[in-house]
Parts: sequence; C-alpha cells; structure tokens
Amino acid sequence: MGNQTRTIDVVTGLVTPIADDFGVEIIDVEFNQPVLKVVIDQPDGLDSQVLVDVTKAISRMIDAEDPVPGTFTLEVTSPGVERPLKRPHHFQRAIGSDVAVKTEPDVEGDRRIEGVLTAADEYGVTISTESGEHTLRYGEIRSARTTFAWGPGPKPGKQKKSANAATKEAETKESASR
Repeated sequence: MGNQTRTIDVVTGLVTPIADDFGVEIIDVEFNQPVLKVVIDQPDGLDSQVLVDVTKAISRMIDAEDPVPGTFTLEVTSPGVERPLKRPHHFQRAIGSDVAVKTEPDVEGDRRIEGVLTAADEYGVTISTESGEHTLRYGEIRSARTTFAWGPGPKPGKQKKSANAATKEAETKESASR
C-alpha cells in the first residue's frame, strides 16, 4: 500500500466519526499532495453552516492527530452538481441519472461510457447509451460521476449586438442621413 493510499485510509478512519456526529456522509477522500480533499454531503443537500462546522472539526482533528505527512491544504467541500460515484449506494441513488463512466484499461469495449444509469446493485451497474446497454462490475470502473446538461449553447451565426454597438450603429445611420 502506497503512502497516498495509507494517508487516505487513515484520514477516512479519523473523519468518519466526525461526519457521523454531524449527520453527513463522506462521499470521498482524496490526497493529491499538497491538497487533502474531503467531500461530504447530506441527503437533503449540504447546509453551508454544517460545511463550516465540519471543516473546523476536521481541522482540529488533523492538528491533534497529524495523519498527513508534510505540508498540505485541507479542502472540505460538497460534491456539487456532477457528483462522483464511488460506492454501490452512490450508484443506487443515481439510478435514472445521466452518468459518465471511465473503465479500467483492461476492460473490453469503450473506455468512456456516457448514458443513463438504469440499474445498480451490490455487484455492478447497467448504463443505457445510444449504442445499447453496457453492464459493468464495480471492479471494471475506474471513475464515474453523474453529469448535468447545462442547456443549449449559443446558436451559430449572428451574435447579438451589445447595447453600445446598436447605439453607435443608430448614430452612424442618423449622421449619414443628414
């Protein structure tokens, strides 16, 4: 087990009781030196005061226990709109959602799969895509997250004129007609 994995395991063990005390779930713990990132959530969304309180509690624990080697920055955050899917119950809660999955290199087929998560159990998931259904075991998934369609982009072609450009154009036409 590498130092990074060991640090993540130790930190996860230390922050779990804190998360339980505040009624939050640990979604993920990442350590990409120099950033230690703890992602937390609550069933009805994360209240900003709870985020502040949990951050303070984790910071005090880290000061007391010193589980992270070297200098680092602590980041405690919510998962955001596009949520990472790490554990079976994360996938189960996301059934019906759009997802993006990256498979392990040795998995046959496409490495990146995007579609609707149609099923998830303790063994794996099924994703419905334009090309059909893909069933994967959890061990075949390198990373996964829900995706959010932000809506259509700007239409190609004419761009809207700014108010200043429209005013200048009107003034130019007015001057030319005199």
